[in-house]
Amino acid sequence: MKRLALAAVLAGLAGCIVNMGTSTTGTAPPPKVPLPDKFTGPAAPELVDVGVDGCKQAPSLDPNLYYCARDEHWFRYAMNRWYLAFEWDGNWFPTGGSELPRSLAAITPKPAEVQKSREERLKELDEKMKALDEQEKSQGGH
Repeated sequence: MKRLALAAVLAGLAGCIVNMGTSTTGTAPPPKVPLPDKFTGPAAPELVDVGVDGCKQAPSLDPNLYYCARDEHWFRYAMNRWYLAFEWDGNWFPTGGSELPRSLAAITPKPAEVQKSREERLKELDEKMKALDEQEKSQGGH
């Protein structure tokens, strides 16, 4: 009987130790924000005045790339949000609110416009896929 009681106590104790070792109170990692790729090249792009107060555009790299001289920051609208870089070929950081100049906030596309352009892009891609399928069938592909 003593052996049975001792075995039960040891099994219970082992269960507690195992349970203590495997129990965790994990916190979910913060969601990873996708960032635009860095630009590369031998020199900074040419800046063009496009009527955005305090900022100039660099259309040779990206139609949504702006340099704002007052803050000496580069801003880029990509993936439906604004990003900030300290150099034209630097890393991009999500930004908004107080860091974004008012002139850029004023040209930010409205969500309905973004949704419309996304739907248009998807329609264009669907049409291209159909054309590729047709081309592949006509060439005797699978």
